[in-house]
Amino acid sequence: MPGFIVRDEDGLWVDLSQLGGAAEFRAWVDRAFIRGICFRELDYAAFVRLAFDCEAGCVDDEVEACATTGQPPRVRFAAGMTHILPVRMPLYRGLKISGARAEYLFEPVSIDCTVPRTAAGGSADGTEFETVTQKTRLDFDEFVAQAWLKGLRCGIDESVVRGAIDSERTGRVVIAHAVPPGAGRDACVEELSAGMHRDDAPGLLPDGRVDLARFRNRFPQIRAGEKLLRKRPPVPGEPGRELDGRAVAPALPKDIDFAALAGAGTRVESGPDGEFMVATIDGFLDIDEASSKISVTDKIVNRAGVSLRTTGDLVLMGDDYEEHGEIQEGRVVEGLNVTTFADVFGKLVSHGGAVVLKKNLSGGAIVNPGGQVAVDGRVSGATILAPDGEVTLQHAENSLIVGRCVVVRERAVGCDILADELDIALAEASVLAGCRIAVAQVRPHGPAETVVSVLVPPEAAQGELIKAARAQLGELQAADEQAKQIMETLRARPGVTNYLTVAARVRREEIALSAEQQVAFHKLRDSVTPVLKAMAQLSEQGKARAAHRDKLLAGIAAVEAARQAAAASIHCRIGDIAGDVIVRARYLAADAKAPQSLAPGELRAFLRAAPGGSRPLFAGSSGSFEWSPAGSAGETG
Repeated sequence: MPGFIVRDEDGLWVDLSQLGGAAEFRAWVDRAFIRGICFRELDYAAFVRLAFDCEAGCVDDEVEACATTGQPPRVRFAAGMTHILPVRMPLYRGLKISGARAEYLFEPVSIDCTVPRTAAGGSADGTEFETVTQKTRLDFDEFVAQAWLKGLRCGIDESVVRGAIDSERTGRVVIAHAVPPGAGRDACVEELSAGMHRDDAPGLLPDGRVDLARFRNRFPQIRAGEKLLRKRPPVPGEPGRELDGRAVAPALPKDIDFAALAGAGTRVESGPDGEFMVATIDGFLDIDEASSKISVTDKIVNRAGVSLRTTGDLVLMGDDYEEHGEIQEGRVVEGLNVTTFADVFGKLVSHGGAVVLKKNLSGGAIVNPGGQVAVDGRVSGATILAPDGEVTLQHAENSLIVGRCVVVRERAVGCDILADELDIALAEASVLAGCRIAVAQVRPHGPAETVVSVLVPPEAAQGELIKAARAQLGELQAADEQAKQIMETLRARPGVTNYLTVAARVRREEIALSAEQQVAFHKLRDSVTPVLKAMAQLSEQGKARAAHRDKLLAGIAAVEAARQAAAASIHCRIGDIAGDVIVRARYLAADAKAPQSLAPGELRAFLRAAPGGSRPLFAGSSGSFEWSPAGSAGETG
């Protein structure tokens, strides 16, 4: 008996504190089975564990655990051990091991026994023996020992074998299966922040009704220092076991480079609880599906596009928004500083800043009243409204465009464009209106002509201001004449001229009055005091009129300068005309509604109208044209 085997009245035990490992136990079992020994009342599960799973490290851990609980570090695996009778060994036939399973052919078994011969009277005489065949059964404990010697060392289905033996079943039965390796767990990440999930519940209107066109919180914000993700390390699987006992290593679980997932605005922190991805700034979550990088940026970045299924309409609270997917027809995106990298079929609304489209605007709309709009692709069947902003396009067709300054670098076809300043490389069958218009080329496009309206600001209001100012100047002049006459009348009253003359000489210290003269002078002053007060009042009124006159003259000069500057800024130039063009000067009424404030339908009607105040400037299909109110019309052809 090896030192790790303990035998007592309760059976056979393995002292784990003495066992060097499963290999040591297997070597002893192998020697025992070769000598024809089997273990009686075998605990097969404990036997297999001791033979294959009790490696040195595991044994040490189990010994320490037993010591902690105060239990002896022992494992019982059988009631005892005996030799197998040689006559029984031939009962156990060969096994059929095929791949991951083993089969055994169960059939009736018997053994030959030598017994004393029985006499005719029925009693044994004890002098002669005979051989008889007796029916018997297989034994599970012997079966395990014999199967071990035939290469089947683990994986036996104990219930199947015992059932076949007890029922005396006949036939081939699968009695063992290899133990496949257990599946491990790949490394993964665990979400920790509520901001990792968007609230896609329908939005609520101010009156409490559900808004099915908008989600409740599509882009939640992330705070600096917030833990976003935790890495779950890989867990290896349990090794499997072949039928001969050889270990089968499990597949290696996949690991992830957690640091490679940290993009801008995040960092990876390691601690006793594991690795965490932490936000370093306040902002919005951005997950790049191509690289799997997770970033926190000060701008909203959406890569899935805008549709009723994915996002609904968007009302964005951030200062910047990037959209990498299509904005579908009917969807509205409202925010500040919007940049898109795919086609736009819906409507973009920006409260200032810049709206930049890297691709096309088709059938949609852009509204940015005081900001910039730039489209690098084509604008087709769309509406762009930026009445106080700048619009820069490459190619536009069949679109309505309004801006303070509109630039079309390549071509405008069938467009309605209104701007204070308009610069177009090539116009075809378009309706253009502005104060400063520059068109490099005009070409034909079907039967429609290009119509250019040079908008001249209203002068009636300015003229009324100047007329009213001049009328006030006339009134001031008349008041001065009347005050002058009254002043002369007051001076002519008795004693007034004498008093004024003496008082002036006294102030200049040209004369000195005696006591008697001073008494007379004071009496004279008292007599003319009412007249003097009236004269002083007239003098103050004259000063006020003079100040008012200066203001009116300055106002008239400013209005005249503004009128001249406005006239000088109005200009129209068409470089190369090779299609039907109509040019007219259109004088805007002072009380008319500003064209930029009109609705799109009203604006199209305004651009195409030819009111009575319009002045024809040019109509032709060749040459060039240039005109300014400050100069005269010029055309060549």
